[in-house]
Amino acid sequence: MERVGGEGVIDAAFARDADALVLGMMSGTSLDGLDLAAVRLRSGGDQPWRYELLASETVAYDEAWRGRLDAAFALDGAPADQPERELRDLDLAYGRWLGRQVGDFCDRHGLRPALVASHGHTVHHRPADGVTRQIGDPATLAAASGLPVVADFRSLDVSLGGQGAPLVPVADRLLFGRYGQCLNLGGFANVSFEYDGERRAYDVTAVNILLNRLAAATGRDYDADGALARSGQADEALLERLDGLPYYGRAAPKSLGREWLEREVWPLFVAADLAPRNALATATAHIAGQLSAALAHGPAGSVLVTGGGAYNGFLIECTRQRLPATHELVLPEGALIDYKEAIAFALLGALRVRGEVTALASVTGASRDSCGGVVVGLRTSG
Repeated sequence: MERVGGEGVIDAAFARDADALVLGMMSGTSLDGLDLAAVRLRSGGDQPWRYELLASETVAYDEAWRGRLDAAFALDGAPADQPERELRDLDLAYGRWLGRQVGDFCDRHGLRPALVASHGHTVHHRPADGVTRQIGDPATLAAASGLPVVADFRSLDVSLGGQGAPLVPVADRLLFGRYGQCLNLGGFANVSFEYDGERRAYDVTAVNILLNRLAAATGRDYDADGALARSGQADEALLERLDGLPYYGRAAPKSLGREWLEREVWPLFVAADLAPRNALATATAHIAGQLSAALAHGPAGSVLVTGGGAYNGFLIECTRQRLPATHELVLPEGALIDYKEAIAFALLGALRVRGEVTALASVTGASRDSCGGVVVGLRTSG
């Protein structure tokens, strides 16, 4: 166990064959809001890990925060440049905001977690350049919340030559291994499954980050249930260009960020200049085609579907129509659709302080498995 502080000993809640209350936090690229999930995690017994979701909420971003987080993508200068200083200021401000949300959440639910595991908000992801950045400064978050924090889960894997994503497959294996595949439909879609004794996973395509932008042309935050897309007509020429993007022909490991959307996907929609409902119909057909192709190459059986895109009935319908009969999409009941990624990062936080693997080389392409994450404020033994 890495030594973080000089006094006291690590909380017994993190010992093997014990349980712990961890607050997982996730902010996705679609800017829907901050997901918080208070999870009791238990290890040992007849399965590696079990979880109980005690409380969960999504804190929607107000207009000011949504604008600041969206604009952060453009703040990509060298360390001495003004954009980098602005990004650092935003990193600290967002860390303070996260800390206040933690405090308010814990007060509302009468909880005192042993640990906060924060994904932060991704502003840059260029693993080929050795760059991934999730803002929400962990020291500031810890100071504002009064709780130990684990954050910055992706950087170590990227430094080891990996994609730094997806990371949720560790939780897919340990918590949701009864499913043949796990599919998350967030800003981007990712799929995870076991193959030949190893976990495999990769980002498939853009989902909500694209659909929500297209819906914004109609004054909506999103296309509820895919109703606008259902009323439109897919443009075959644009669909062919989208399906021909080089990313889809690359072998895994691979991952996506907003950079790819801005560089390769969005210019195709701008050039096509379709009516919004037709643009949404085309995007939905494209996404469903890529999802079904990816799932068909994975193991047969049940596919656990989570993330905001699971509520898009038209997208789910289109994907089901394209899937082979050997594969079944399973939409879970309760809060799992909304909070699976926050639950996963709660587990990653617990794994980090126990010194266990949080990133799989078989998933990310790194030189080795690793235990990544910056730990702040946790007392450890010498």
